[in-house]
Amino acid sequence: MSGGKAAIVHVAPTPFFADRGCHIRIRNEIEALRHSQRRVILCTYHHGRDMEGLDIRRIWPVPGYTKLDAGYSPYRFLADALLFILVLKTVWQERPILLHCHLHEGALIGWAVKKCLFWRRLPLIMDMQGSLSGELTAYQSFGANSLPLRLFRNIEELICRMPDFFLCSSRRSKDCLLEDFGVPQEKVLLLEDVVPDSFFAAASACRPPEGVIPAGRRVIIYTGSLLPGKGMQQLLEAMRLLCAEHGDLFFLLAGYPAEAARNFVAAHHLEQCCLLPGQFSYAELAGWLALGELAVEPKEADAGEASGKLLHYMAAGLPVACFDTANNRHMLGSSGYFAPSGDAAGLAAAIQAALDDRDAARRRGNEGRRAVRDRYSSAALGRTLHQVYKNLGCAVQPSATSNNV
Repeated sequence: MSGGKAAIVHVAPTPFFADRGCHIRIRNEIEALRHSQRRVILCTYHHGRDMEGLDIRRIWPVPGYTKLDAGYSPYRFLADALLFILVLKTVWQERPILLHCHLHEGALIGWAVKKCLFWRRLPLIMDMQGSLSGELTAYQSFGANSLPLRLFRNIEELICRMPDFFLCSSRRSKDCLLEDFGVPQEKVLLLEDVVPDSFFAAASACRPPEGVIPAGRRVIIYTGSLLPGKGMQQLLEAMRLLCAEHGDLFFLLAGYPAEAARNFVAAHHLEQCCLLPGQFSYAELAGWLALGELAVEPKEADAGEASGKLLHYMAAGLPVACFDTANNRHMLGSSGYFAPSGDAAGLAAAIQAALDDRDAARRRGNEGRRAVRDRYSSAALGRTLHQVYKNLGCAVQPSATSNNV
């Protein structure tokens, strides 16, 4: 134990940090506890980027496992076994007051560690960002009615009986716990993503190079994973439809992995109206968003995930075109442009509606920026986490003098 301060161990079965929504949520939660009287330790995979000020413990390297994007990988089974060993060692040495576990694998690892050290009676929190089986379906890892998917569904139901408390990133994931898996209401809290205060001042600090966007174009931007589970098929097809009708549009699809999107752009001769800059750091996000007139969120509701990128679009003052999901309605309210149908044509129609009236779109964007400032702050996130920990018997009081994470 360091400095006499008890620890909170976060378990993240993912290659943290890799500039993804899941990782941004984890980082924001830890940052929100920066001035508490407890140390926060993050146990994660061997690869990913270290973040200044975060106490990150990593597993031994898994040969051949370099994948940073979301989705299934057979290497994760070995990585999770090594992560269990790391968490067990860390809990034994650091004697934390609580395990805060991210994703389903994290909850399973945390539960196993808790059982091994049962006399410690460690409270276990699961931070749920979506349905495990829903995500596997969305990422097309398995067929919709396949035996492996049914097996994962059963495992998911079992895992959801293990934690003492649940934090959910979206209303859809909360409903999944309550309705699909029968978790009691008093054990579940909706803890939505936030935008850190530093983001609002970052737009001029990390601007992309001049000339990235052709002069005179109206820029439609998407940032994040370029994967099927994120709605990329619909977005790419909507881009094709719109570019066939309008010569002044330019789509900026900033993220990774970009190979499938590049193949689509080449196959449909869209090179003059689309840029795929590839992976970029979270510190550069505000600068990229500053180039846009309109943002797009093509994710559908199947996986039950929230949308951290949606909050960042709103924080940048961008109007947003998206599908009409419960999560999007809840976050955007009247400031969004919602697709009249859940396909590429509907998404294209929502984008067109936003482009048709610049003044109204600008007003909606400003409305979204105000909503983010009011409702999704780091300070509010920190207060909520403090209260959750306190309710579990692990009070974490803010300290004016402690900056130790």
